[in-house]
Amino acid sequence: MVFNLFFSILLILTVICLYLFLPELLLHVLGIGSWKRQYSSGVSLTFDDGPDPLYTPNLLSILERQNVKACFFLVGEKAEKYPEIVKMIQNQGHLIGYHGYLHKHAWLMTPRKTWKLWDKGIEIIENITGIKPDYIRPPWGSTNMALYLWCLLKNKRMIIWNTHGFDWLQKRTPQKIINRIIKHTKEGTIVLLHDSGGEPGAPQNTLACIDELCTIIREHLKLPIVPLNFPTWSLLRRLVFRVWEKWEHIYAKVFKINRIDANNLFRLGLSRYHGPDLIQADGKVLATKGDIVGEIHFDSIRLQSIGPDLHKTGIRALKLARLSLPILAKYISVNPDHKDIKVYLGITMLNRGVKRLGFNVQEYSERNGRIIGLFQKIIVHIYHPSGGKRKTESLGDKPKLVWISKQTLIEKYSNKEKIIS
Repeated sequence: MVFNLFFSILLILTVICLYLFLPELLLHVLGIGSWKRQYSSGVSLTFDDGPDPLYTPNLLSILERQNVKACFFLVGEKAEKYPEIVKMIQNQGHLIGYHGYLHKHAWLMTPRKTWKLWDKGIEIIENITGIKPDYIRPPWGSTNMALYLWCLLKNKRMIIWNTHGFDWLQKRTPQKIINRIIKHTKEGTIVLLHDSGGEPGAPQNTLACIDELCTIIREHLKLPIVPLNFPTWSLLRRLVFRVWEKWEHIYAKVFKINRIDANNLFRLGLSRYHGPDLIQADGKVLATKGDIVGEIHFDSIRLQSIGPDLHKTGIRALKLARLSLPILAKYISVNPDHKDIKVYLGITMLNRGVKRLGFNVQEYSERNGRIIGLFQKIIVHIYHPSGGKRKTESLGDKPKLVWISKQTLIEKYSNKEKIIS
């Protein structure tokens, strides 16, 4: 009898673990079946618990003023009650996700009730918008095995987040919300905010922080605010991307390679030149061994936004470079750290078309050329939208040295500054 009791208790605990804790382990710890970040240079704003007849329209006005497209994870019960606000969200170009029919913790729901209510909310949103939401976010980010299997079978992506400001608490002032969010914001961050729910008055603080939050992300962190979007990558490729991204962060920090603004294709650093002499057509020596020069680097992750069409990738990259160079020219003309710099250079395998941008191209004679070439091919595989399908044989084995004088850069691109879209 004691054995049977022990076995029954063990069986109950096993079922509880499988139903409640195993999906939490898979989603939040191992990242299997969930998306905690984007794989782009941008930051995405997401809003839970709406729609709300008072706060959501005001939020939409702010987002329109900021030219931001967000993702709204809607509660099915509220969407059913306020279909006109759901349509308003959709008509303004925002993405609609699903937050469950009821704002109820997954651990408090049986398998049957889980499937029934999640199906019900999907049907409601589809009836209003004509589209079934692909992205879902469970209340509190918690799940059970029934919901986990529901997502897999229905081919839904479960979206978590990287940072939030506890904005569902009324005591969280706009500045406190901003400070906490910014502390954890970087490339690929998904920001969790709320346009409804929480404590009375809390959404007012959220609305009050949006303008300043967008300004800080763009101007201080130099990151774009982008719509929520995910590549069709395997878990392995996502892990490789994250490891390489960490390496690039360390490299940029050690060698002080900085972003120009939120959208620029290039990053900029200063280094000591190792030769050979860089000589203009008129015979003027711009750089010799030991001189300090400007280094132009591709902001590799920005290539993610170019698109998967291989035939259009080069054209789009060249266009983005043309839009980026005027901003780069303005930056070096006013930055005191670049006052005495005479030439800007890069070492790249992607050198086709750069002469049309005003750059000189010559052989890179350093011994580490093949190693740099190998690293740059790896970057192409990791960051290019087509990943491993992108063939790199045509790039050769060694990069080229491309360079442009500061004078030419400023003369050619001053007064041509545009907004990169």
